[in-house]
Order: sequence, then C-alpha cells, then structure tokens
Amino acid sequence: MKPLPPPSLKPEIQPRAGLAHGTDLFMRHCLPCLFVLLVTLVLSAPLNIPAQAELMPAIVQVSVFLWSVFRPALMPSVAVFGLGLCVDLLSFEPPGVMLLIMLVVHGIGLSGRYMLARLNVFVLWLVFGIVMVFATALQWVLCSALALHLVETIPFMFESILAFGSFPVLYVIFVWTYRFIVNDANRA
Repeated sequence: MKPLPPPSLKPEIQPRAGLAHGTDLFMRHCLPCLFVLLVTLVLSAPLNIPAQAELMPAIVQVSVFLWSVFRPALMPSVAVFGLGLCVDLLSFEPPGVMLLIMLVVHGIGLSGRYMLARLNVFVLWLVFGIVMVFATALQWVLCSALALHLVETIPFMFESILAFGSFPVLYVIFVWTYRFIVNDANRA
C-alpha cells in the first residue's frame, strides 16, 4: 500500500488572531520604548556605576535616533515625549532639558530619515556624532541658563563621547532586535 501524500498547505489560510497574538504584536511594537524606559529606570537607580549620570542620556539618545531613522512607527513623537518626561523625572538634570533634547534628536532623525537610512553605517555613525555634539552643546546651554551660571563642560563632552562610542554596539543590538523579534511577528 502506498503512503498518502501530505495535505497541501494553503498559504491563504491564517490562524485567527486572538488575544495572545494581539498582545504579542503589541509587545513587539512597544519593545524600543520599553528598552528606553528600562535603561532609564536601571541607570537612575543608585548602582554606583562609573559615569552613570552620563550613560543614561547617551544610551537614550542613541536609541531614539536609531529607531527614529529606521522605524519611526516604533518610536513615535508621543512616545518620545512620554519617555522624555520619564527621563526628566528620573535624571539629575533640570526639568525639561532632556525632554527637549530627545525631541530634537527625534526630529533630526525623523526629518532626515530618507537620506540617513540609505547611508553606510560608518557615515551614519559620523552623522550621529555631529548630531550628538550639537545636542550636548544645546543641553549645556540650557543647563547653564537654568542654573544662572556656566556649568562644567566636561560631563557634557563625556556624555557625547559615550553616546558616540555606544552607537555601534546599540546599532548591532537594534538590528538583531528588529530582524528577529520585532519584524518576526508574522512567524510567531
């Protein structure tokens, strides 16, 4: 007796989307914002990590820039505003400064995304370095204006260097996250 052939798979048949599938898609699309929130919560705790105060804004700004350039639907302006409020509440800077800086970095990434997304990763890294120099300079000016005296420039320069140095590592992590977690939602 011959074995029966396997049933043909029809690609137009899809499983029904239930609550678990909807929750899975929602969590996958919230992952970039949850990462920024987690970094903010962890690095605002007293962990005695060297340069902890400068590391949080650096990682947050890299995250906002990269997701705004490549997938702005996953990092919308409203989410950046909400995350900026959280960063302002949990950081050691004057209120409103990081919120404005995050919105500026998001706006630069969003407005230039068609050009920036086509660039080589090294050129994008250089462009991000230039954006970070101007963003930290604006941050220094705002902090000095709100403090009514000139504050030290060394922490701001160090924050810019940390952001520039963490860009390649976060770029690789975000590419992996996008390919295998966020964009893999149809196979889940």
